[in-house]
This record gives sequence, C-alpha cells and structure tokens, in this order.
Amino acid sequence: RRIDSIMAEEKSKTKADSTYYFFKSTPAEIAKQYQPQRIDPDAAPPTQTARVAVNNSTGSTWNKMGTWEEKDYSKWACSRLKELLVDTECPAFSTGDLKISEVVKAEGMATILFLRGKRRVGFELNLKAKWKGKLDGKSVSGHVCIPSFDSDEWPDDIEIDITADKSDDAHDAARRYMRTARSSVMKQLKIFYDELHKK
Repeated sequence: RRIDSIMAEEKSKTKADSTYYFFKSTPAEIAKQYQPQRIDPDAAPPTQTARVAVNNSTGSTWNKMGTWEEKDYSKWACSRLKELLVDTECPAFSTGDLKISEVVKAEGMATILFLRGKRRVGFELNLKAKWKGKLDGKSVSGHVCIPSFDSDEWPDDIEIDITADKSDDAHDAARRYMRTARSSVMKQLKIFYDELHKK
C-alpha cells in the first residue's frame, strides 16, 4: 500500500509539472459539436451558389470569369507602324519630293490586358525613320525619331525629333520644312492607336 501510494503521488506530481498537461481538456458539451457525422450516400449534396461570369470585354472564350489574360500585339504594332509612316509627306513642301522613305527602327511592346472584366491597352515603342528628297536640285536626307511612343504619354507628350544628315544650307532648309511633317506623323500614329484599341 505504501508503495502504491508513493507511485500515485509521483504520477500526479509529474502530470502537474508537465507542460503537456498544462491546458485543460475541451469541455464535453463543446467536444460534442465536433464529433464526426456519418455521411448518408443517398442524401442530396448541399447546394452551391453558382459563379456568375463577368463581362470580360472580348477576352478569350475560355476566360469567362474575366481573370488575368494578356494578349501580345508587339509584332503587329512594329509592322503596322512601318506601313503607316513610310511615304508620309511634308505638307509645307510643294516644290519637290520630301518625305519619309524608310522606317529603320520599330521596336518595343504593345499589349492588351484583360483583368476583372476590364480591358487595358498599353504600348511603349521606339521609332526611327529616314526622310529624304531634293531641295533646289540637291539631295537632302535626315531622320525622324520618336524615342518614346508611349500609351501613358499619348497624345500630348509624344516627342518627335527631326534631324538632318548634313549641316549645309540645303539640309538646314529641308529640316525646317520637315518639322511641319510632325502633324502628318501624328495623324499616322493616331491611326495606329485607333486600330490597336479595336483589337
């Protein structure tokens, strides 16, 4: 009896000192709420609220919920801008041929993003074109540079730089004429802008 009493006392002491036994057991009335329930195989499944598709603003047919989708139009954008800018003429020059002859650089990105039913068009492109012609019988040439054709800056902050390949009188006069071509270039860029937004 004496040994049994000592062992019981030690067991009780160990239990009290242990952190494992520090927290009280869950009350029986609360524990009943978490007892496993038998599943009836013949019972009807619980009803679920159907997900309603949102308007994805002409995204892909698989994207009914209007989740993230991005369409890349970069290749098309570079190709289309080359087509639009070539042969753009200088409106103030009527005594000869002075126009953009070639687009030597068209690079960057153009995308349409569909997110949560909203459609967002964005582009960031770098363009460089060559102009040439004749002025008073002399061949003249130069470049039209648009270093940042950006959707965030359209249309008010688009910078169009006109430079000449030489600094003689003929080239200086031609460059002044070509500055008036900015409005014609902007018209072509506006065509691109509208076409991209219709994609």
